Amino acid sequence: MINFTRNTVLSKLFFGTILALMPLFLEGVLAAPPGIVPYMTNCSTCHQTKGEGSTNLAPKLSNRIGKIASFDEGRRYMLSVVFNGMAGRIVVDGMPFLGVMTPLGHLKDEDISGALNYILSLQNMPQIKPFTPAEVKAARSLPKKSAPQMTIERQKLIVAHGSF
Repeated sequence: MINFTRNTVLSKLFFGTILALMPLFLEGVLAAPPGIVPYMTNCSTCHQTKGEGSTNLAPKLSNRIGKIASFDEGRRYMLSVVFNGMAGRIVVDGMPFLGVMTPLGHLKDEDISGALNYILSLQNMPQIKPFTPAEVKAARSLPKKSAPQMTIERQKLIVAHGSF
């Protein structure tokens, strides 16, 4: 006769449940939008999960990034922000932000393009071409810019393309 202790039964039940649920878990992970993991890990603390931003801390990305990514200078600017960070005062939709975004150049090219593409996926602008790891790699080799240089670059884009 087999003697099952309470702990043996519970552990078999626990592990059996885990094994039974594993396909559902993996399906959820595999169904996650590409780029969501690097975005959630590196960007969402300040910019929030759907890019809605944080009052006085970080401007919204949603309904802005698509416009910026729609022209070549804007794409270069976005990558420049990722590699150089931002510091100082900016105004977005009439709201001032004064803060610091640290550079994220330590991330892999695939993670940077993935995070940017995740935000683009929230824009309802499918005509915007996705960022590629090759595009990120090319931007990585550009000279670094200071906070004042980044501010000047942003102002030039606003003059040329309107506020974003």
